[in-house]
Amino acid sequence: MNLLRRLPPAPELLGWLVVAHVAMKIAIFPLVMNSPPHGDEQAYLNGAMSLSNTVRDLFAFTSPDVAELDRNLVASGWFMPGMSIVVAPLYLLFPDADPALVRGYLGLLTLALFVVVLRAVARTLGHRWAVVVALFPGLVPMWVFFTYGAWGDLSAGLVLLLVVLRLVELVRGLRRGEAPTLRDGIVLGLLSVVTLYLRSSTSILLAGLGVATLVATIVMLRGRTRLRAVTAAGLAGACFVALLAPWSAYASEVLGARVITTTTVATVKANTFGDREQVCFGTCDPDSTLWFRPLRYAREVARETGTSEVEVLQEMSSHALRDLTLGDYLDQVDHNLAAYALQPAVFVAHVEPPEGRGALGSVGGWTVVGTTWLLYFPALLLVVASLVSVARRSLEARLLDVVIKLCLGGLLVQPFVHVAGGRYWTTAAPFFGIAAAMFLWERLIAAGRVPSPADGVSGPSDEVVVRWLGRSQVLLAGATAAVVVVLAAALVF
Repeated sequence: MNLLRRLPPAPELLGWLVVAHVAMKIAIFPLVMNSPPHGDEQAYLNGAMSLSNTVRDLFAFTSPDVAELDRNLVASGWFMPGMSIVVAPLYLLFPDADPALVRGYLGLLTLALFVVVLRAVARTLGHRWAVVVALFPGLVPMWVFFTYGAWGDLSAGLVLLLVVLRLVELVRGLRRGEAPTLRDGIVLGLLSVVTLYLRSSTSILLAGLGVATLVATIVMLRGRTRLRAVTAAGLAGACFVALLAPWSAYASEVLGARVITTTTVATVKANTFGDREQVCFGTCDPDSTLWFRPLRYAREVARETGTSEVEVLQEMSSHALRDLTLGDYLDQVDHNLAAYALQPAVFVAHVEPPEGRGALGSVGGWTVVGTTWLLYFPALLLVVASLVSVARRSLEARLLDVVIKLCLGGLLVQPFVHVAGGRYWTTAAPFFGIAAAMFLWERLIAAGRVPSPADGVSGPSDEVVVRWLGRSQVLLAGATAAVVVVLAAALVF
């Protein structure tokens, strides 16, 4: 542990790591600055341009082009409008913004968000944990590369970490017998709905965290304090629903069917787990992409039958999935997990200028890929070890362990229900860093290489909390181990 003793104090080290993060961002920017939108980025930017046009029309006291907004912001309901809202101010000021300006704008916004998150981590968990997040993902080159992207995955992960920090503070208050304030409820609701607007796949996780927190509140408090806490929780839920409702109502009106967040589940399930030769009740038109073929067919059927394309897509999905077996499903889940977790730097080849990067840029791209692998895969092994083990050094460690396990479990539901790829890991990246550090720290304590901290238990009520946290840890670790065994068996057999 001589190395730890030689390091500067955690607050000073955090400052230097932020400087290193900024330097890495500056070095990576030339690799992406002239890259046109890739894949889903174009949809988010189209929505942003439509929003900016609408605002410009309103301020000019002219009728906005509602059809343009319907066509570009809602479109087929595949994407939440979070990133479109984020980018819209840029297009409001610079209607013809080129890729370099868009990516520079996004880079500055993500830098500001990252600094806010580091400050929140330092305030809630301490500067050492902020150092961990500044290291991973803050100094993982591919994660920094993605900070210039118009996808919402990375930003959603950072805002989700703010949600988790709020929950940790809330549980600390519950231990002291204090109810969260109404302001706490509003802030928690706001952060949660922002996370959802940035990445719709976080909905399951947010619902799970909400239920778990409500149960903890009811169990740990009594009397009027419990009533105040439940009221604050209700306010958080009301704030969440109130801010989600406009989008849900608008998308439902445009598409002629009930839409809560997005409409992608049916099509994605059909293409990911179903028979692709039967998605369109047979073979789809080959003159389109994998995702637009069924959409175009559904629109034609909807026009002919007077129904909604959303309803047609659901029927098409059921048809394509009718012969799905458990073995086929598990094989595809294994494939999805591999795409999610084992291709961290694949987008270096996707996000580049049309004319290429040249010799120097190619060296920079391969440097990003190589250094990402060197940092990412050892951390991933530690994350897996953390998920199937239990942190015991203190009550706070147990609490953080449970929350991190819930978050990673909730985020990793995606490969079980949805196609996955090499950019989705960025949502989980901050939690990867914390989980890996927790496992290492536990091992150092067990080996006696660092002193064991106080357990933090201050009375009988805390002993009950420790007992329930311990049971939750064992349950989550056991469930993770069982899933790993099942998926490994699917690969073998």
